[in-house]
Amino acid sequence: MSPEFVSRATFRSWLTVAAVAVLVAAAVEFPASAASVENWAATTSLFRTTHGTTALVTDDGAGDGRALRLTLPAYPQAGPDGGAEVATTGTGYRYGTYGTRIKTADCAGQRTAGVVTGTFTYSTDHADTNGNGLPDNDEIDIEVLCAQPNVVWLTLWTDYRDSDGVVRKITRAVDLSTGDVLYNCYVVQLGADCVDQRDGENSPSHVTAIPGFDSSTQFHTYKFDWQADHVTFWAEDQILLWDYRGPASRIPAKPGMFLQNIWHTSDWDPLNGAAHDQPTAAVQAYVDTTMTP
Repeated sequence: MSPEFVSRATFRSWLTVAAVAVLVAAAVEFPASAASVENWAATTSLFRTTHGTTALVTDDGAGDGRALRLTLPAYPQAGPDGGAEVATTGTGYRYGTYGTRIKTADCAGQRTAGVVTGTFTYSTDHADTNGNGLPDNDEIDIEVLCAQPNVVWLTLWTDYRDSDGVVRKITRAVDLSTGDVLYNCYVVQLGADCVDQRDGENSPSHVTAIPGFDSSTQFHTYKFDWQADHVTFWAEDQILLWDYRGPASRIPAKPGMFLQNIWHTSDWDPLNGAAHDQPTAAVQAYVDTTMTP
C-alpha cells in the first residue's frame, strides 16, 4: 500500500520502525569474513557426505557457476537421517564466524510438503557438562521450511532429552520479505509455551526487509558469529537478523561440526498453516559457498 493511502500517523510509525532497525544494525559491528570458504567447485577434504545423495553441479546462480546439490528423495522417511547431509571432517569447531550462500528447497509443486533446509553447528558430546540434569545438545541453527520460504528460523540449543522432549532452546523466526520478527521464544519443553524471556534476547525488534524475498528461488547469504557471551546472525552481509546477548548459559559452548542438510519433517509446521506432508517428488537445495572459522 502506498503512503498516500494510509494515515500520517501510520506512515510515521512505519518510518520509526525502519529507523530503529537501521540504528540497531549500525550499532552492531559485523565480524570479519570467515577464515575458510568452501566454494564447492571440486571435491573437498574439509567436508564429507554423512548420508543421502549429494553432487557437485553447474548452476548459473552460483558465484563461480558451481554448487553442491543436496537431494531429498520422493517419499523419504521423516527426520534428518532420511535426507542428505554434509559435515566438516573436523569436530573441533567452536567460536568464530560461520555462514553459507544457499538456495533452499523449492516446494512450489507441493506447497504442503514438510521440508527443512538447514545450516548448523552440532556437538556430538551429550554429557551433562552444564549440570542441569539434561543431556547437553550444543547446536546453532539457520533453517527454512520450504512451505514458507520467506521466513528464516534461528535457534540456539543447549540441552535436549529425546525421551520426553525436554529442552533448553531459544528460537527466532524472521520474515525477510517484510522485516517482521514473527516469533522469539525460549522453551523448556517441545510444543510448550514460551517461558522466562530475559533481557538481550529479542533484538532487534524489526529487521531490514528484502521485498519479494524467497529463499528457494535465488541464492542468499546467511551468517552468524558465535562467541561465549553472544551470537549475532545476519543476512546478505549487512542485514542484522538477531543479536542475542541474553544469559551466556543459553549459548552453546561445546565444539562440534558444521553441517548442511535437507530433510523431511512430519511434525513442524510453518507459521502460516499446516504443511508437513511427505514430499511426493524429489526436492533439492543448492549450496554455493560454505564458510567456517
